[in-house]
Amino acid sequence: MNLRKFHNVLWVAAMLLWVQPGEEAGFAAEAAPAKPASSGSGVKFRPPTSSAPSVRVTGGSRGTGDTLVSLDVLAPDDIGLTTREQPSLFWFQSKPANAKFELTLLQENNVKPLVQVMVERSSKAGIQRLKLSDHGVKLSPGVEYQWVVALINDPDNRSTDLVASGVIKRVEPSAELKEKIAQASPAVLPVVYAEAGIWYDALSLLSDQVEAHPDDKALRQTRADLLRQVGLKAAAGFEGDLAKK
Repeated sequence: MNLRKFHNVLWVAAMLLWVQPGEEAGFAAEAAPAKPASSGSGVKFRPPTSSAPSVRVTGGSRGTGDTLVSLDVLAPDDIGLTTREQPSLFWFQSKPANAKFELTLLQENNVKPLVQVMVERSSKAGIQRLKLSDHGVKLSPGVEYQWVVALINDPDNRSTDLVASGVIKRVEPSAELKEKIAQASPAVLPVVYAEAGIWYDALSLLSDQVEAHPDDKALRQTRADLLRQVGLKAAAGFEGDLAKK
């Protein structure tokens, strides 16, 4: 598929989006791991290719002074991979905003959203999470999906939205990866997935550990290091500051 055309779906969809009554963003964690990763986990993300085109759209910042807010999807610069049928999606918001928040998941060549969630006021800051399992959505192997987060300052003028997006694709794990997963303890699974270039699974498993052990500074620093490796400086800095407290 032409990725530039795929990105353009975002702007088409912005004119067509609707929200089902009563839907809210889900921030619940996945099931907690058996034990946390050690401080020496050394997560290193190795992208499957170094020549892939950039598909991540960075939200940047909006506002001035105390109202300045930034928004980013926690995704690699190129297409992010998952082996899961119902993975989690993560994003970062630097501070609460007096604006509506919207998350939309789009399948390639299909304008109709698979998932659309809206919150009336985006009052939560930091790293946030939505589980596709909470919305009954399953990803098909080999298909590209664009997911978009937006802060809506003016519902009547969507061109003023603060928007960020990424692309996710489900892949089947190789025989080698399956063997490594089978032999790995829960503590080192994020390392295994990161080294295999499976971004969403590595971040999800590491985040499981952070959410299960929120006071573990080493875990937060490990997550900050992982985010920094793909250029997510704002989210990495936020997480790094929490690790120092």
